Amino acid sequence: MRRARGFTLIEVMVALAIVATALPALMMLITSQLQGAGFNREKTQAYWIAENQLTRIKMRKQLVDQYNIPDTESGNVERGGIRWYWELESEDTEVEGFLRLDIRVAPDADKDNTLATLSGFINE
Repeated sequence: MRRARGFTLIEVMVALAIVATALPALMMLITSQLQGAGFNREKTQAYWIAENQLTRIKMRKQLVDQYNIPDTESGNVERGGIRWYWELESEDTEVEGFLRLDIRVAPDADKDNTLATLSGFINE
């Protein structure tokens, strides 16, 4: 007489225990990957806003006669469903006639949480 082939109850229980142990770790990994992707998306948007502000200053300098670059300036912009706060500071450099522009961008709801800082140089 032939024995029936298949899994015993103990083998099935061991396989379920392994899956039950691995599944929460896999879920935590997926969750952390999603959070990281969201953070990278927000950080990229913050850098784009900083680049836009630097370009805005450069364009004003080219198009408006006698435009004086402000020492400090700040504002808000909405992008990607998030309201952003940006802040510009200008300071003299060691090179005569050049200014250093530092732009900081953070979510408007948490202005202390800077996600992007960009520096650029422009002639006065």
